[in-house]
Amino acid sequence: DRLPFSLWRHYHCEDRSARTLATATLALVQKYDFDLIKLTPCGLYAVEDWAGRRVVYPGNDYDPPYLDTPAVTRPEDWRRLPPLDLSAGALGRELAAIRLVSDGSAGEIPFMMTVFSPLTLAFKVAGKRVVEHLRQHPADLHAGLEIIAQTTARYAQAALDAGADGLFFATQLASHQWLTPAEYDEFGARYDLAVLEPVAERSTITVLHLHGRDIFFDLANRYPVHAVSWHDRETSPSLVEARQLTGRAFLTGLDRELLDHGPVEAIQTQVRETIAQTEGQGLILAPSCVIPPTAPAEHLQAVCDALGQA
Repeated sequence: DRLPFSLWRHYHCEDRSARTLATATLALVQKYDFDLIKLTPCGLYAVEDWAGRRVVYPGNDYDPPYLDTPAVTRPEDWRRLPPLDLSAGALGRELAAIRLVSDGSAGEIPFMMTVFSPLTLAFKVAGKRVVEHLRQHPADLHAGLEIIAQTTARYAQAALDAGADGLFFATQLASHQWLTPAEYDEFGARYDLAVLEPVAERSTITVLHLHGRDIFFDLANRYPVHAVSWHDRETSPSLVEARQLTGRAFLTGLDRELLDHGPVEAIQTQVRETIAQTEGQGLILAPSCVIPPTAPAEHLQAVCDALGQA
């Protein structure tokens, strides 16, 4: 009936509880009649149980949580990361949220759980020193990434068991701004595949999100994924260029800042331009990344209205 689309945002107050996060997620889905659900938990959910009391929650809907001090500071700390219990703590909370969203959508809308790449999780617990350790203490970092990847791979399976149809697999360091391609192959892709390959036959929609600028877009073809998400309005390749590089579907097209600041007319023009650039094929219209919580309802409605007119 129209081009499929989806939107997603963080709920920094509601995401402390599985039920309130699920309720907020489903309310957004129902309000705008999405064709795809992405569950967007706390950005630190997968490292909360490693970080413990270092996580600071600002307590409002606009500021994300952060670590007041890194959970990993010394190279040998990587070897001390324990495997996590999937049924307890933050991971158990998000599995409960998955079950609630799955039940609430009654299987009528494809539903993805957000899972972060192992190297991204290493960055979340250590900050920029992860790059220092990667170059100066590679054996220690590899030991930590093995633990992180094993936990993440088990969690990806558990997310599907809990009712998710697929995964939104986000990597934040697959970029020339952080690493060389060879470095990412050794410390990123190796562990990404350890998560993605075991679920490749089970996941009905796996999206690779390449966060940031100067990305390693070739990973879209090298990974067992169905679609690729990237900041197409902020970095190369453009939608037209990307279609020459991959046959994967696109999950992008909307500038997150434009959704925040508008105006409505510019948002609707962008929707039409995105459809024109892709000829409406192989595209699920979506934000290039999580939309700001300040994005007003009339801006989100403008996307729906433009699609209705397309």
